Order: sequence, then C-alpha cells, then structure tokens
Amino acid sequence: MLFDPKPKRRREDLFDFDNELNSLARFVNDPSTRLIVVRGLRRTGKTSLTLTALNGLTTPYVFIDVREFVRSRRGLYELLSRALSEFLRAYDGLGLIVREFRRALMSVRGVRIEGFGVSISWGRDRPLISELLRELDRVAGRSGVRLPLVIDEAQRLGGPLGLEFWNAIAHAYDFLDNLVLIITGSEMGVLEKVLGDPESPMYGRAFVEVSTRKLTWAESREFLSRGFSELGIKVPEDELTQAVNLLDGVVGWLTYYGYERAVGGRDVKSIVNEAIKLARQELENFLSTRVSTRYRAILKMLAAGIKEWGDIKRGLEQREGRTISDRVIHEALTALKQHSIIDENLNLTDPILRMAAETL
Repeated sequence: MLFDPKPKRRREDLFDFDNELNSLARFVNDPSTRLIVVRGLRRTGKTSLTLTALNGLTTPYVFIDVREFVRSRRGLYELLSRALSEFLRAYDGLGLIVREFRRALMSVRGVRIEGFGVSISWGRDRPLISELLRELDRVAGRSGVRLPLVIDEAQRLGGPLGLEFWNAIAHAYDFLDNLVLIITGSEMGVLEKVLGDPESPMYGRAFVEVSTRKLTWAESREFLSRGFSELGIKVPEDELTQAVNLLDGVVGWLTYYGYERAVGGRDVKSIVNEAIKLARQELENFLSTRVSTRYRAILKMLAAGIKEWGDIKRGLEQREGRTISDRVIHEALTALKQHSIIDENLNLTDPILRMAAETL
C-alpha cells in the first residue's frame, strides 16, 4: 500500500525510485563494494528504499535502527540486541545458516539467546562490538554469503559512544570481507559527521552512494492519485492540488496526508496541522540536548526568512543581551545542517518543518 505509514519493504509499495532501487541492489551484489551510503533529506524514503532493495535479494541482513538518540552504553547495546533479535526472528526459515549465526553469537562473552531474543550485556562483561561483527563475518563467509549490515540514520551515533561504534565499523570495513556496510542518513550528517571528519574512524574510506530526492509536482500528484485509487477513495482534484502544493514533494508527508485522509476522512488543513505538531515534537527532541533558547531563536529567524549571517547574529545578541561569537553561530547552523533540519542555503528542508519552527 503506497500510503502505509511504516517503512516500505515490498517493491509494489514503493513509489517510483526504480533507478535508485536497481543501483542499490547492484552495489550490494558487487563483491568489490565495501560501503554504501544512502543519503537524502528527512522523509524522502531512505529507509524504505534500503529495506525494499534488501528484501528483493535472497541474502539475510542485519538492520540497526538509530532513529532514537543513543545516550548511554546501555542504550547502544540494547540497540544491538534488538537488531540481532530481529535478524534471527526474520530469517528463522533459512534453517541451518541461522542456526550457525545463533551458535556463533552464543559463543561470544556477554551474549545470551533465548528463543529469538538476543540479550547483550552492557556491563563489565560486555563484548566488544568488533567481536560480534567478527562472528557474523565468520559465519557469512563459511555460508558463502555477503551479509549486509545496515546502520539507519547513522549521523545520530556521535560522542564517545559513537567513537566506540564507528571504530568497530571501521575495523569491519578494513578486515571483515563478508560484510557489506550500508549507512543511511541526512546528506550533511552522514557525509560530514561520519565520513568527512578527519577525527572520525570512518574518515577516508571509499564508498558508493545512492541518493533519495523530493518528488516533482507531477510525481507528487501521481503518488496521491495512485494511492487513493488503491483504496477506492475519490478525492476532489482541488484538494489533491492543495496537498501537493503544501507538501512540496516530501514523500513522507505525502504518505502521512494520504493515510490520514483515507483513515479519518479529515481535510488537508487539519492533517497538515497534525503534521506540524509531529514536526515540532521532533524539533523539541533535538532542542532537548542543546542551548534550547538560542536554537529556538535561530530556527524562528530562519523560518521567517532571515538568513543573512549578520542579521542572525544581531537578532541573537538582541535577544540575549550580550555579544555572540561567530563560532557559536557556526556550530549551531552546522548542527542544524547535520540533522537535516536546514540545507546549505539555510532553508528549512521541508515546508512542515518550516511551519513547525514558526511555532517554537
């Protein structure tokens, strides 16, 4: 279903993106490929593209979902536990190969498996992440498969824990030939924070990339028309036009509108208002770990179209009643770019985010 709000996993549920899908599948099957980057703005279908491509292949894969910020080692190891539990559960039907993976993981210190549930200790007896990856690589090699390891929204793994994690991934890139690494994330976030920073363990590693994009006006209109047709729902042409104009080709918001319209029968305005609330909560989550008042002021200025560096600086200094250094402004804008909230031209990356920023 085109309007399914969950990430797509089947080709028939993924709108268009044939070229991107074929490129990603080709890279996964190419034994010379070590690292694939799937990049794009928020809600442009990175996760759906990745899952659909991998589910179209016969090879099992491990999917690490980093959409929630990891703030402790316990959180990191619970993230890995969930990923490996889902891996064993999803591929139980493969029989022998999954039993081999299970046996290999159970041999690692600090790992316990009950049924499909994998529990990895995060205390003193915790395993090294590189140990877990080494066992996955060993079984994959013995079984004659290349195992894709997906890190979804990779830019969110930062700080000391991120350093620990990316050191293990860099080791896998260099030495574990039976793993193919796939990292997804925002354009600035992945390329600058993970791959472009000289202090990152992944710096200098060669990669291939696949990019998602916004839909054109015509594609957006076709997406909505096909989605409502699938469900046997007739929507007035002027309403479709209004939705397309408001949502600016962001497939995630188009999907949200289609789903809410189909399920609740609400009008465009009320659905957009709900979307703004969701986007505002995402911004609040981002602000919760930063100097909130300063970032709020910057976002409100950007949403109002104030993008000149001097104007932003004067606006902040007037609000805070003190001198603000250029470095502080640079760091704030860089963080907003890395999290795909604004683009290189300091525009909010989609209209819903812009309207949400206006309410901060």
